[in-house]
Amino acid sequence: MALLVVNDLRTEFKTDSGRVQAVRNVSFQLEQGEALGVVGESGSGKSQMMYSIIGLLAENGIVESGKILFDGKDISPSQFAKKKEYDEFMREIRGNSMAMIFQDPMTFLNPVLKVETQLIEPMLNHTDMTKEQAREKALDLLRKVGIPSPEKRITQYPFEFSGGMRQRIVIAIALANNPKLIIADEPTTALDVTIQAQVLELIDDLKRESNSAIIMITHDLGVVAKLCDRIAIMYGGKIVEIGTDKDIFYNPKHPYTEGLLRCISNPEDDDEKSLTPIAGSPPDLLNPPKGCPFVDRCEKAMRVCKDYEPEVTDISKGHQCACWLLDRRAVKQ
Repeated sequence: MALLVVNDLRTEFKTDSGRVQAVRNVSFQLEQGEALGVVGESGSGKSQMMYSIIGLLAENGIVESGKILFDGKDISPSQFAKKKEYDEFMREIRGNSMAMIFQDPMTFLNPVLKVETQLIEPMLNHTDMTKEQAREKALDLLRKVGIPSPEKRITQYPFEFSGGMRQRIVIAIALANNPKLIIADEPTTALDVTIQAQVLELIDDLKRESNSAIIMITHDLGVVAKLCDRIAIMYGGKIVEIGTDKDIFYNPKHPYTEGLLRCISNPEDDDEKSLTPIAGSPPDLLNPPKGCPFVDRCEKAMRVCKDYEPEVTDISKGHQCACWLLDRRAVKQ
């Protein structure tokens, strides 16, 4: 049985201008110990899809429809009569069997609380550990994530750490209760390249040690190249292609995936190639396109793309793509 199953998830946000259709009928599965990268431009729905799963949507956000199964349990908001019941249920899951690594550690960490307090809180809330036992495990976690002199650093405040060290502390907090699923929301965006590599290597090592499943949200295909077993490409609130790293990097089928790959440099190329940006802008999800979300930016668009949503085509085992070009009736380009 898959650890996480998401079927036809639809999330909307109520605004003065109307409803923003942030996540539109998304489906995917995640196995225990697997790492899934979710890649797309800003505004593609990556983060909101994950906030829908972990129950951290903003007040104006609502999971309109769909089903979310985690570890065999239905955790869809629709299963609860009142929002308060759902919130209480998700508080038991978050920080325990499901954890999140946020993008900006200085925003996530409380600046007026010592690191020790923030590290032991999830253990005291979700286990029967004593404060002394929780502190010992906190020290062990700091060692595991590479914080030097943990006995001294645990008594310090977040502002006394560098950006890379703060991100390591956030990772330690996420690991406190050995979660089955860790969601990492662009955890390396605010870090320099050297620290990025260290943090990604740390997450990869911890995944192998704990067998936790990981969802890595990012706009950078290079970030997921080494870490992730599978990659989901999101655009306009939809998953337009999903497959293994080899499928996405060496056999991309969606024009948007191809466009993303043209935007990154490949050290394996012998000749120097100029990077080609994708022309145009992402769709307005207040009024998303009737057909394919990528139609207005696609060089290969056909008339059918504007009026009808493409069906999902199975290319190979685990490799799926939603594009009319894969239809047997399409003219080969």
